[in-house]
Amino acid sequence: MKKITGVGRRVLIVVIALVFAATTAGAAGAEEFKIPPKGKKQIKIGAMDLNGSIELGAYFNKLHEESAKARGWQVMLVDLKDNDAEGPTAMENMISAGYDGIIIHFKSPRGIEKQIKKAFDKGIPVITMNCQAAQVPGVVLEVTPMDAASAATVAEFIASKLGPNDQVITVSIPMLDLHKVRLVVAHGVFQAYNRKVAQDLSYPLTGDPWQWAYDQTKNALLADTKKEIKGIWSAWEGFGVMAARAAHDLGRDDVIVATNDDSANTYAQIAKLPTMWGAVAFASMAKEINAPIFALLDKVFKGQQVPSNQLIQFPARLITKDNLPPKGYYFNPCGAYKGPPDFAVK
Repeated sequence: MKKITGVGRRVLIVVIALVFAATTAGAAGAEEFKIPPKGKKQIKIGAMDLNGSIELGAYFNKLHEESAKARGWQVMLVDLKDNDAEGPTAMENMISAGYDGIIIHFKSPRGIEKQIKKAFDKGIPVITMNCQAAQVPGVVLEVTPMDAASAATVAEFIASKLGPNDQVITVSIPMLDLHKVRLVVAHGVFQAYNRKVAQDLSYPLTGDPWQWAYDQTKNALLADTKKEIKGIWSAWEGFGVMAARAAHDLGRDDVIVATNDDSANTYAQIAKLPTMWGAVAFASMAKEINAPIFALLDKVFKGQQVPSNQLIQFPARLITKDNLPPKGYYFNPCGAYKGPPDFAVK
């Protein structure tokens, strides 16, 4: 077995501590969830996305629909279209319409805590996916990747490929709890590897995030007259892809970009952009993540008792230029692995 170095031990300690805290949080004192068997009732599941047009969300919705169809159930898609304020109304509508279960993707539970608990009290199981909602009263199950481990994996991948004097920039949304955790872990890894973080680019939640990431990365690299920046760590695939495009457009193919989150389009960019090197996978684990969601719903609708506030986390899986999946391996709503049309830089 490969010996763990001092640096590796420090990184592992940070990651294990954060993952343990996240895994055990909310477990104590959780209520049991049990409803009468549904029998032959036509089951309707609501799947609510913060933004249903995001490729990864569309992929999970397709998997939900396939799993539901195999059981004779229906899935009703609810797209907030990035209007987070509509969350409470959408939840109330699903509860009033008598949905049998609710799945929530990539959305903070803030603002809908009341509705989540209301659903629980009415016998409607709420399952969240990558929402950081395992501790919220009324959530029966949260499924998520190990974000601390994922963030560390991306940072270590970049750090291990850079020289001792090379610098890094990060791109994230620190106002989001999820990104905040990822950023803290990434900083810890870069510090352990003695890689200087030259700049943290922080999206202010205003304006086009794709254009913002492209412009901010371009400006940072233009200001890097000594070409000391050799790595870019991104908390989200959209930022990562645009950072990689900006570096390539500037002729900075010496820059290594890797990102948290992924999709079929991310893989396409890793394949064709010399500056896009890797992503910690979520799409590649989609079937593994979808399976326990419907396994739990099977139990609930049969009248079996289950604990609430369950948390299932999946380990980090790094996709790089060396282990890319074959074309067409993942469902891509944008079509045939090509991804969306090339972003028109303004």
